Formats: sequence, C-alpha cells, structure tokens
Amino acid sequence: MTDKQEPLEGVEADLGELRRQISYLQETLDAISSGGVDAVVMGNPEQEQVYTLTSADRPYRVIVERMGEGAATVSARGVILFANPQLAHFLGIDRDSMIGRDITDYVGDAEQKALSELLVTEASETRRSELTLEGHPGGAEVPVLVASTALDLDGVLVRCLVFTDLTMQKRIEQQLAEASAQAERQRVAREVNDTIVQGLVTAEMALDLERFSEARTAIARTSHQARRWIGELAVDHQVHPGTAVRSAPAVPEQ
Repeated sequence: MTDKQEPLEGVEADLGELRRQISYLQETLDAISSGGVDAVVMGNPEQEQVYTLTSADRPYRVIVERMGEGAATVSARGVILFANPQLAHFLGIDRDSMIGRDITDYVGDAEQKALSELLVTEASETRRSELTLEGHPGGAEVPVLVASTALDLDGVLVRCLVFTDLTMQKRIEQQLAEASAQAERQRVAREVNDTIVQGLVTAEMALDLERFSEARTAIARTSHQARRWIGELAVDHQVHPGTAVRSAPAVPEQ
C-alpha cells in the first residue's frame, strides 16, 4: 500500500508544479497582451538580452500627440499626411478631416507666398515664418510661428511642420504698443499745455509793456507750435491753420 501511495504523491506534486508554471505563463502572456510589459529579459545573468515589446519610436509618437505645439507632416506637394490633435485644436476642426487635404487650405490668400517658401526647403534644412491659421468659416484666426524641416525618408521627401501659437505674444505686444502710444499722447499733451501757457504769458507781458508787435508774434508762434503738437495728438490728422477743426477725430471711434 505504501509503495503505491508514493508514486501517486510524486505524480500529484509534478502536476501541481506544472499547473503553477502554466498559471505563471498565462499571467505573463496576459501582461504582454494587455501592454503591461515593455520588455523581456532572457538568458543567464552573464549574457542577458533585452527584447523590447513596443516600437522604439513610440515615445516620440506620444510626445508629438500630446505636445502643446501643432505638428503636421506634408508631402512634397503640401498634402497633409499626419496632423496631431493640437493642430486640429488650433483650427477648431476634426483631425481626421485634415488628412489628404492641402495645407494651403488653412492659410489665407495673403500668406500663400510665405507658406510656399516654407514648402521648398531642402533635406535637413529648417525655415521659419509667421503665419495665420484659418480653420472653419467664422472660426478664430490663430497667429503661429511655423518651422518647416524637410526629411528624406528612404528616398521620399516629406516636410515636418511645427506650429507654435503666438496668440498670447501678439496680445502682449498689442498691450505694450497701446501703453506706449498712451504715454506718448500724455507727453504731447503736456508739451501742448506748456507751449500754450508760456506763449500766453509772453504775450501778456508784451501787452503790459504796450509792445503790441511782440505780443502778436508771441501769439502767432504759440498757435503754430500748438497746432504742431495737437497734430501729433490727432494721430497724423491735420489741424488746419486758423481753425480748431480736425479732419478726423483724435482717436478713431470704436
């Protein structure tokens, strides 16, 4: 009886080990198929070999898909081969609708020449230009800096375009320009005030001394200088001599 039990126990132990190994292999396969494993290490500790289970360019694809800049690859003729989500977001359109269309469809007529110059780059050459992207009709226009690099992929020339949104930069530039213009208007206003006050004081002193000719000269000189300063305040609109009427408002109506 004992002799029969020992072989059975050995078989059950072997079956248990096989089940354990099968379970381990099944878990490994499940991990690989679900993407939970990036690489497999094989061989003994002295000669280990690492086999990657994902494409080597996958990290770069993820970067392009998630980066804050728009990106596209176009053929030598400007046909869109790939566009990342951010570029579609800039244009306010569906990304899939861009594939196969011409990149010129998203740039206004006035900037077609600048775009065409970006599409004539030689291999490994990079050119840059500021453009305005136009998406669906009525959508917002997006000012961008475009960097174009030509790539030779096994004899096929494609161009990689990277679009950097300049909306915030343009807004800041406009605010600085408006602040500068306001400061200049305030400076000219002070000059006008000082010119008029000084001229009137001079004319009054001449009148007190009954020097009427000098008074008229002071008033005429003051009027001439004041009109010149007011002309600057009027943003290039002229103030006609002898009148207080401008050809247009000092500040354009909103």
